[in-house]
Amino acid sequence: MRINILLITAVALLTLGCGGGKNNDDSEAIGTSTKIEGDSTLYGLACEGCTDSVVIMLPGDGSDPVTYDIIDAMKNGRVAGRMETGAWICLTPDDGDGNVAYSVINLDQLKGTWVQSVMPTLRERVGLQIDEDAEAKAVRDSIISTLMVPCEIGFALKRYYTAEPVGMRQQDGNDNMSPVIYPTPKRYTDWHIFNGRLVLTEGAPTADSTVTAERTAASDTAEILLMTRDSLSLRFNDGSVVGYHRK
Repeated sequence: MRINILLITAVALLTLGCGGGKNNDDSEAIGTSTKIEGDSTLYGLACEGCTDSVVIMLPGDGSDPVTYDIIDAMKNGRVAGRMETGAWICLTPDDGDGNVAYSVINLDQLKGTWVQSVMPTLRERVGLQIDEDAEAKAVRDSIISTLMVPCEIGFALKRYYTAEPVGMRQQDGNDNMSPVIYPTPKRYTDWHIFNGRLVLTEGAPTADSTVTAERTAASDTAEILLMTRDSLSLRFNDGSVVGYHRK
């Protein structure tokens, strides 16, 4: 009996040390269900003892915690977020050494609403000729300048790998009369990690054009260049680098 009590106590302390006491809504998503063919990403919880040189991760399959060397990943900017105890994280092991991490991402910190500030563009008036004096032109330019205000667009990364666009504008008849055009965000509906990269999948719009429906084959893959509590910088496959701030 005494031995059983000691074993139960030891297991409880280990679980608490690796974040078992934290209410992590994504715990059901950790494990082999997140694996995609060709993806070597490992999922789990960050345990107590993580530093700038090592990450101790409790695997999603419930096996013993594993310690990974992250020195090279840290030097090369492939550690996204802080490895806080109990955080839901993913790790891509180095091909040459299974106990060396190529990249690490704090997925709890990655979740949230990320937006960028963008400016509208002037609508092209094909074939329109306007004869106006200097005063009328000044009035027109003044009106346009009041309309040239930035807006925020982006995406929200939610639990269970779901996503949604942020900054989608309601369309009405007056939009075609406006001299400016506001950009629209991509209609991301899903997200996942593939070998250390963020993959955002687009969905097709429904009839009312305000929400997303079925997934499409279109997706954007991005390398996480920087992630802090309030900032996110992504480099997409086309080479473009986009900075976001947390909404």
